[in-house]
This record gives sequence, structure tokens and C-alpha cells, in this order.
Amino acid sequence: MAALGARNWKINLLIAVFATAAMALLFVPERYIPPISADWYWNGAVVFLLTAFLCDAWGLRTRANTNTSVSFLPFFAATMLFPHPVPMAIAGLTAVITETFVRKKPSQRVLFNTCQYMVAVGMGGVVYSALGGQPILSGNAATPDDFAFKVVPFVGLVLTYFAINNSAVAFAVTFTSELTLGEAYERLSGGARLYDLVASSLAILLAFVYVKLQLVGLVVVVLPIFLVRQLYHMNLELQNEMEEKLELMVKAIEARDPYTSGHSRRVAEYAVAIARELGLSTRLVDAVKRAALLHDVGKIYEEFAPLLRKEDKLSPEERIVMETHVTRSAELVGTVSKLKGPVLDAVKHHHENYDGTGYPEGLAGEAIPIGARIIMIADTLDAMTTDRPYRKALGFEEVVNELRKYAGRQFDPRISEVLVRSTTIRRLIGVADSYAARPSGVATFAGRLGTERPARVHAKAWRDAEERASKV
Repeated sequence: MAALGARNWKINLLIAVFATAAMALLFVPERYIPPISADWYWNGAVVFLLTAFLCDAWGLRTRANTNTSVSFLPFFAATMLFPHPVPMAIAGLTAVITETFVRKKPSQRVLFNTCQYMVAVGMGGVVYSALGGQPILSGNAATPDDFAFKVVPFVGLVLTYFAINNSAVAFAVTFTSELTLGEAYERLSGGARLYDLVASSLAILLAFVYVKLQLVGLVVVVLPIFLVRQLYHMNLELQNEMEEKLELMVKAIEARDPYTSGHSRRVAEYAVAIARELGLSTRLVDAVKRAALLHDVGKIYEEFAPLLRKEDKLSPEERIVMETHVTRSAELVGTVSKLKGPVLDAVKHHHENYDGTGYPEGLAGEAIPIGARIIMIADTLDAMTTDRPYRKALGFEEVVNELRKYAGRQFDPRISEVLVRSTTIRRLIGVADSYAARPSGVATFAGRLGTERPARVHAKAWRDAEERASKV
């Protein structure tokens, strides 16, 4: 509840900042509002408002749980055509109408998007004017000779708009999710950055054909706008298809061994939390997540089925077979071209020990891929904090002792300490942040298991049990 309250406070402050900035931008810069009798002017403003609304309402849902659209095209064109504050008004009304009547979002969301749209467009217009850009439609009706385009002001407009828009949404996502600011910004703008910059040139065409052909010109530009929207759609579909395939593979693994149901997902949660606290790039965080989901995918092969079901200790020959699951997993992952590289390396080496005693290649220290080192410790954390047929879950204090005891031997010492100190990890497994203040020897683990139990399973008993089962 405290975390939720902090997030609400932060998002409300963010809204207040953008609302204040929007009001300042509306009234501080020099404004030009033509008389009501200037029908050509107001008809144009209405046409661009309608165009922006259609573009925004026809948006797409992103992986960061936000909406993306090509409404920036009519916004840019309007900034080139109309004096301040008409472009800001078009942007604000677009957000109000779309968020309220199309997406039916709560008032807080409507206010935030309205203000951030207005600030992005308003500041873009300020930069556009400061760099020498002049609105094409001012006091007189536009003629074919009126269109004039300058590269530098337009580039300034585009960069300013996307910097403010992406930053605003990134802060909002950060305040309402587990994503870091850098990761949120990268997820929002990284994959579509090139699309945005290339597509922005269509705003020039949009303004040009409106000056030359009026409403007919806008109809001509509908097809290019449709194509841009389809490019965004195809990019998102490819990303979603990859995630769906990962989910299917994970479900197939868990169907093989009911005792590991949810194991891969939990390991992925822990691994992502650790990767973020280590400050890894968004690309590497995604790679770690995918590798964690697929780290045991090789166990789907039939030769592992009897070993996974066996309750007695594995024989030396059976253990050798079990250890091949990492190479079998890597072979499967390697069949997907987009999973080669960091994902494949992490899957193949997630059983390498930090001191070089692991398998399959006996790598040691920094030679072990960072993703593999993270998954090794996340995998062990889940093994220790969940019930198994042969033992009960360990308490978090016992887990901490184990992690520190084997830091530098089985685990990367730096990653071990990050995990031990991580409030996110404790929250994920349901341990209070103040666990360290409890009397030693009576630590409890509640959270996911739904019950509390004394953490009196000795470390040696846990290691013996894990060697007997070799399931995780």
C-alpha cells in the first residue's frame, strides 16, 4: 500500500507539472487568433482536428501497456500551418476526445495525456519559431505560392515533440510499474525511433497538399498515413508473436513436470529484477527474461521424462544425462534466429559455477555470460523458496546465508549481494523488508506459499535434496 501511495503521489505531481506547463505555453508565447469570419482558417483547423482524432483513435497497444499512434503527423503539419495556439488546441482536444470517448479512460489518464500532448506540441512550436519557422496560414488565405519549407525548424519541432512526449510517458510508466526510467523510455521509443523520424516527413507532405489542394489534398495523403500505421502494426505484431511462442514453449516444459509449474516464470521475474538493479540495458534485460523463461526448455525431450519423475537419487549415469539438458535447451533456442546471441549464451551456460566447476564448459568468473550468472542465482533462489516433494521451502534468512556462503564459488559475488539487498526480490517472494530485524533462527516465509513455517531446513539438507532430485 505504501508503494501504491508513493506512485499515486508521483503521478499526481507529474500531472501537475505538465498541467502548469500547458497553461504557461497557452498564454506566455505571442498568440494570433483570427476573426470568426475567417472561414478558411477555422475550417482548416477543424479538418486537422478531425484528422488528428482519427489517427489517434486508430492507435495500437504497445508492450509497455501504452498506446501509440501516428497523430503526430497532423500535429506537425498543424504547427507548420497555423499560428500559436491553434496547434496546441488541436493536440489537447484530440487527447480529450480520444481518451474520454474512444478509450474511456479515467479522468487522471485523460488529464495527463491532454497536458503532455499540449506541452509536446506547444514546446515544439516554440522551437520551430525560434529556429526561423513561420506559420504558413496567418492573416490571408493561402495560395500555391505561400508554401515555404525550412529543414532546421522542422527537425527542431520533431525532436522536441518526441523528446517531451516519450519522456512524459516514460515517467508515467515508471511511476506505475516496475520499469526503470531508462527501460521505460527505451521500450517506448527505442524500437520505433527510426519509424518515427522517417514517418515525420509525411507531415511536410500533409501541409503541402493542404495548401495546394485543401481538403482534396488531405484525402491524397490518407494512403501514406495508412502505410505508416501498418508499419507500426507489423512491428508490434512481430514482437507479440515472439512473446506468444515463448509462452507456448514454457507451457510445454511445465506440462512435462508438474512440480516445476510456474518455475520458469518465477525465475524470469527474479532474473529481470536483478538485471534491472544491475543497471543492464533494456536489450539485455529482455534477453535475460527470455533466457530465464527458456532455460530448461531442453527438458521437453523424452530422455529426461523418467529422470524428472524419479523420486530417488539419480545415478551417476542419470546425472550425466540430466546435465545435457543445457545443451539440448541451447539447441532448441538456437533454432530461432532472434534468440541467438545473449539469449542462447545464457541458456547454454546457466549451470556454470563462478569458480569454474560447473557445466557444460567449465567457464569461470566474467567468462560466464552475465545472463547466465543472473539465471543461475535466480534459479537457485526459486529452488530454495518453493516447496518440493522432498522438502519444505527455506526461510529467507536461510536463503541469504546460503547465497553469501557460496558467493565466489557457485554465484557471482556482486549479483549475490544485489539479490540479498533487493527490496523487489523480497516483495516478489513475499518477505517483509524488515526480515533482517527478526531473531535469527526463526525466520519465516509466507507470501507465495500462503502459510508461514519455521526456516529450520539445514543448508546441507537442502543441497542433498537438490542433488537427489536435480530438477531445477
